Amino acid sequence: MDDSQPELSIRTSPRKALAAAASQATEDAPFESQLRDAIPEATIQPPAEGSRAATEATSEAIEGGDDTGFDDEFTDNFDGIDWKRLPRFTKPLRTLKRNKSWVYQYGYRVASLREPHRTFFVCKYCHHRKIFCAYPEVTKSTSNAINHLAQKLLGHGYDRKGKLDSITLPRGQTTLKMMTEGGVDVPQGVANELGNFDVQRFRYAAVTWLVDNNHPLREFETPAFRQMIEFANPEAADALWVSHNSVASFVMRLYRYMEPQVVQMLSSAISKIHISFDGWTTKGGKRGFFGVVAHFADADGTIRDLPIALPQLTGAHTGERIAEVVGNIIDVFGITRSQLGYFVLDNAYANDTAVTKLAQRFEFTASHHRLRCGPHTLNLVGQMIIFGFDKDAYDNDQDEHKTEAAYLQEWRQQGPLGVLIDIINYIQTPQQHDLFADCQRRVNAKAPDQKQEILEPVKPVVTRWNSFHDTFVRAAKLHNAVDEYAQSHIERTMGADAYARSRNNKLTKVPAWMRSNGLTADDWAVITQYISVLEPLKEATKRLEARGKAGRFGAIYEVIPVFEAVLAVYEQLLKNHESVDYNANSAPEDHLPINLRAATPEINQSSKLTAPGLIDWLFV
Repeated sequence: MDDSQPELSIRTSPRKALAAAASQATEDAPFESQLRDAIPEATIQPPAEGSRAATEATSEAIEGGDDTGFDDEFTDNFDGIDWKRLPRFTKPLRTLKRNKSWVYQYGYRVASLREPHRTFFVCKYCHHRKIFCAYPEVTKSTSNAINHLAQKLLGHGYDRKGKLDSITLPRGQTTLKMMTEGGVDVPQGVANELGNFDVQRFRYAAVTWLVDNNHPLREFETPAFRQMIEFANPEAADALWVSHNSVASFVMRLYRYMEPQVVQMLSSAISKIHISFDGWTTKGGKRGFFGVVAHFADADGTIRDLPIALPQLTGAHTGERIAEVVGNIIDVFGITRSQLGYFVLDNAYANDTAVTKLAQRFEFTASHHRLRCGPHTLNLVGQMIIFGFDKDAYDNDQDEHKTEAAYLQEWRQQGPLGVLIDIINYIQTPQQHDLFADCQRRVNAKAPDQKQEILEPVKPVVTRWNSFHDTFVRAAKLHNAVDEYAQSHIERTMGADAYARSRNNKLTKVPAWMRSNGLTADDWAVITQYISVLEPLKEATKRLEARGKAGRFGAIYEVIPVFEAVLAVYEQLLKNHESVDYNANSAPEDHLPINLRAATPEINQSSKLTAPGLIDWLFV
């Protein structure tokens, strides 16, 4: 047998063979036969050696037994998970039946320990960095996990295709991190100057901003705020807390850190340390707090008003309980008996009891260390003039006191002041504010100067100094608009009442002034009269409020002279009414002298209670 290999010839083109076969086709020979016969046998050469590539590849795949890539599509990966931080979770009971969702590239699938059939998603970024976040449930769907990963937060912002495009914003100052991630070669000296972001200083500044501006602790959790901080500096966003609980913990740690410094500042005070305190209740009355403030001159002679404690006051707010809380705070901050000065408080009876108990504990004379807030007392005098009751204020026989009290109570409810206050307080919805503004526009359109500004009504608040005075002044300025506003409601009520009576229906319940004649010219004269009566109180409040300085208003030595000046004004007003015969037909009503007589004892009493402590203050 000849072992030599035959010489391979050039293979004939199949295209030419097909063309030749087509030209020789007959009806008797099929196409396949003609094609086969047309190709010379010499042109068909078998391969020198058979190929086993496909067979060998298949055999290797079967015999190798490496199927990890296949299992990865279903099995859970727990690399890097810290089970100690997930005490309520465990591994799922079984692996997935279908391919894993893309979300598990960025998180773990865990099961509830109590309800193993429920599965949850644990974000790897949040878990590894111990960032507090919710664990979305993925028992039926991964939608919640997808929403979590899509957040515009550091370490997030992913979808099925990978990292989402960041929101295009105008670029501010480029940070060191941005430059290094962008491939910029930053010299070591420059990097040292730009780097080393101070996390603790930033957190202190952030908390100070939060507290000084009275923002909620949850402010740092809002996406818009975090996005703003991240735009300014990603390092700052990463340093910011993600939970309001963490903010609260930091504030308390900061308070405990600064407490010794405050104690040291108080111990080096060059003046007596005076204390003021007052209660504060949260909206809805769920919690009550007690603010305690120390007033003193520090070692440099600078006057300090330093809040030192805000304890939650549980139980009844009795004088004994207040004294116990305040006394403990005084001890905690190391304020000694010799340092303790005066207690500047409002006129509540509980405060009198509290100072008496504190005097027993720290061995001082209560009456000499109890100062009353001057502007607060003036505010009470103003309310006494408007709403007060004192049986000794009636200048008539004792058997007529009951009748006089009934008349005065009716006057306060249905008289000019009461009606005006009710009208102003009714303007409390957007619709009523719009109606009142429309009334002003119609009135202004008839005035010579049609460019008058649209003003809001001033609402009276019992605890806000001079608010009733300011309410009356604004109403008097807008009296035509107030009259038109009141008249629109009165006419609407008259129409509704007429319709109800025609149908024998019950009348609609409305405020009493809507079924009255409104405010007459005489009523506005009374309101103007009371504005002039309340004016001295406002001027006195301005003189005594805020921090007093030598040669300026607010100094403590001005308290009694200011009270005496107000008292002199009211005594003169009373003297002007002494000769009036109120039984005469044309005589004015006697509500003003009655109200003034009810208010003047309050001024006298406050002056007497303040004087002993004030004398000590001035001469010791």
